[in-house]
Amino acid sequence: MFNVVTAPPNATDLERFWKLESMGILEDDTEKSTSGILNEYKENCIKYKDGRYVAKLPWKEDHSVLPTNYEICRKRTENTIKRLSIETDILKNYGQIIEDQLKRGFIEKCDANVTTSNPVHYIPHHYVKKDSNTTPIRIVYNCSCKSRDQPSLNDCLMSTPPELNDLTGILIRFRMNKYAIATDIDKAFLNITLDENDRDVTRFLWLSDPSNPNSEFRAVLFGATSSPFILCATILKHLELNNDKKASKYLRQDLYVDNVISSFQQEEQLLHRVS
Repeated sequence: MFNVVTAPPNATDLERFWKLESMGILEDDTEKSTSGILNEYKENCIKYKDGRYVAKLPWKEDHSVLPTNYEICRKRTENTIKRLSIETDILKNYGQIIEDQLKRGFIEKCDANVTTSNPVHYIPHHYVKKDSNTTPIRIVYNCSCKSRDQPSLNDCLMSTPPELNDLTGILIRFRMNKYAIATDIDKAFLNITLDENDRDVTRFLWLSDPSNPNSEFRAVLFGATSSPFILCATILKHLELNNDKKASKYLRQDLYVDNVISSFQQEEQLLHRVS
């Protein structure tokens, strides 16, 4: 592509011309400011406690008051249960997923009769089908749910993009060597615990038994606008805290969201990495 100037240029034309020529070379101020937000969040909003990372939600400054959303959440949950009652296998699997998450500490029961000084907000959920024998469905929380002119949870949270490795570089390195591995972090989003002061805005309803649709739970989100940012910040903090370990370096360069792909020239290198 050629840039052709057909008239005597003025100062504005010259500035625009050199900016165009420097595209991709000069530092992006947006990325610089995003990195600052990420570093501040890692430092002040994530801590390691009792064997798990605990993260605060990245609230917008001066965000609108979050409504409880209880009635709309109750109606949508009842509709979800009605649809699932037609597909009994899916309903059973849905319940098993929530029961498993409860046992593993990803979610917790909460008592609606206990008052709290924290904001309370309810989130409806539904399922999406997956082409998998082990996990045929995934539960998705609708954090954009809102009633009338009131804000949703997503409206109140920052939508800062996560700091991801260059995917092109990862794929090129992946194709360079003879032996390759691909893996991911098991239940990456769910393994991050929300700060106690933020948990009541992630309440949802489900069945403790078929006759009781009012059981309340609190969950760490897999569907909030800030979920990828929280996950990214937590993983980076973990790698920084374990910077002395050799695996930290490899994970840092081969990680994309919660997936890791690497390749090796020799089989012994691969076996050493995964052992």
